[in-house]
Amino acid sequence: MATEINNGSDPHAVTAQGLYGCERVTEEQRQSGKTLNFSIIYGGGAKTVMMQLGVDYKEAQRLVWVYHQTRPGIKILNERISATLRDRGYITNLYGRRLHVEEDHKSLNALIQGSAADLMRDSVVSVGNMLYREYSSHIVNIVHDEIIIDASEHEIESLVNTIPTIMGNKTIEEVVSIGVDVEISRTNWADKEEFIQFSSMVGAK
Repeated sequence: MATEINNGSDPHAVTAQGLYGCERVTEEQRQSGKTLNFSIIYGGGAKTVMMQLGVDYKEAQRLVWVYHQTRPGIKILNERISATLRDRGYITNLYGRRLHVEEDHKSLNALIQGSAADLMRDSVVSVGNMLYREYSSHIVNIVHDEIIIDASEHEIESLVNTIPTIMGNKTIEEVVSIGVDVEISRTNWADKEEFIQFSSMVGAK
């Protein structure tokens, strides 16, 4: 998946291509690919897929089997993580945090979610410290993977150029890029929209 993300491909569509043996997939097929991507990572099997997609058990088995043929690395990684968990009783995430997982099939998801959570915490600390040192703008809320900032108007352009560069993790980005989206609202957060710098609009039609 890392290669797909790095080259701008849609991982869910790529999964669907493997599941259904076609180059162009429908939105429904892409949704099935997305469901499989998350279901397998969360430790789901044929029974889970059967309920999520509303297919019979035989079709769910086929989809899971084809998924692992399309993405063999997932099963290999799962087995390695499970072996580590059984051997020492815990796994360690990207930031060195020990994760004690009760069931083997949940270990991959615990590793992903645990690393992502620490990545977000690390980004919040980095952004917060930078704002404290250099800006009057400040963090007002954290929502899942969003950092919400009350920004002074004259600092917006500088923040947009600076903050994405200090979020992320160099170790992760050696494998897969981490994108940062910027949205803005001058009324309320429900009206937020993608931030587009004026310089990027020059010559646009």
